[in-house]
Amino acid sequence: MTTDAPAPTTGDRRRSSGSPRFARVGRVLPVAVVQVAGTLLASRISGGPPRGQRPPWAGAGVVVEPVDVVPLAVVLLVAGVLVLPWRWSFPRSVLAVTLATTVGYALLVSPRGPFVAALTMAMANAWFRGHRRSVLAAAVVAVGLLPSADLLTARSPLYSIDAAVLALAWVTVTIVVTELARVRLERVAERRRARAEAEQQRARDERVRIARELHDSVAHSMSLINLQAGVALHLGATLPPGTRDSLTSIRDTSREALVELRTILGVLRSADGAGPDPDGRVVPERNPVPGLDRVPDLVDRARAAGIDVTARVEGDPTTVGGVVDRNAFRIVQESVTNVMKHAPGHRVDVTVSVGAEVLDLVVQDHPLPGAVQRSTRLGESGNGLIGMRERADAVGGTMTAGPTPDGGWRVAARLPVPTNRPPDRSEEPA
Repeated sequence: MTTDAPAPTTGDRRRSSGSPRFARVGRVLPVAVVQVAGTLLASRISGGPPRGQRPPWAGAGVVVEPVDVVPLAVVLLVAGVLVLPWRWSFPRSVLAVTLATTVGYALLVSPRGPFVAALTMAMANAWFRGHRRSVLAAAVVAVGLLPSADLLTARSPLYSIDAAVLALAWVTVTIVVTELARVRLERVAERRRARAEAEQQRARDERVRIARELHDSVAHSMSLINLQAGVALHLGATLPPGTRDSLTSIRDTSREALVELRTILGVLRSADGAGPDPDGRVVPERNPVPGLDRVPDLVDRARAAGIDVTARVEGDPTTVGGVVDRNAFRIVQESVTNVMKHAPGHRVDVTVSVGAEVLDLVVQDHPLPGAVQRSTRLGESGNGLIGMRERADAVGGTMTAGPTPDGGWRVAARLPVPTNRPPDRSEEPA
């Protein structure tokens, strides 16, 4: 008996277009060989008691004569197999066709051999897909007509009880084994769903834990920094202009970081991007996550911190949008931040080139006269470069980084530009 697994899902078809095609056609090949070749071979067997050559289905003392298979009978054998590749899309139609070809063969030729192989596969497939009544009806027709085919066509004067028992056993085994296989596959699928749900629950718990830790450590610290910078500005009316500019930059940067952090916490706590803020209040989904349109603000903050930064944007960055837009800005932000930390005496050139299909980012710093060269070891270690590479990989892009001959550092990224996709800055990827 031949059984089929349930039809693949849409995701399965996307993962491998060749697997469903093999399942539709490849599994039919053994059935075709068994039905056509096996039946033709069985029809040529002859013998009787004198030679002791009789097939298992022949009773004692029965002389077996070869069966003359007419061309139309061969056509019916082949036709029953040819419709099997469509058994997933049209299970009941394929069942009806294979039943008709099988019964037609039995009426044309004295049935012998595995001529029911295609019908067995069609019955198992239809049973798998829930067409129980159709399968039972086909089984009744097969059990009623196949054993009496010789009697109906006057090839034999008697009704074969042995053939009737064999036909009844065949359909019973087919249905029982198919049902057992279906139940087993359902249990396996249920266990997989349970494991997937458990993994999703563990991921949700981990996101909540991360959000709680971020809130308890980073959010409180950033709030304190913002508050102290504001108090210093309020009380320090006589501070030098440079000090006031630095405090203003600290206050504004910490405020923006708090807004972004609150959004990230909401995304971590809720799958739809709307969730409680660090104070426990449920807030609507916000839209503060920066993209390439925030490069000028990033440049201004770097200049306020004493870094000589120039930025050149070619093309229209508003056409990028989505995760590519966010990740591109984060790569630029991390590159400029690395210069501020590791090479404060260097000049930074930022180039953003937006094309029709790709987005090129280049952030390169050059040592100014008298500046200390940045440490290559510092630039090659840490989570900054790892994070930038992960952001580039996440959107199917590439990122390279390394020292330059003049003692600076160069970061270059190439990211694919999504087509026909509206900008989406609703949430920052975790």
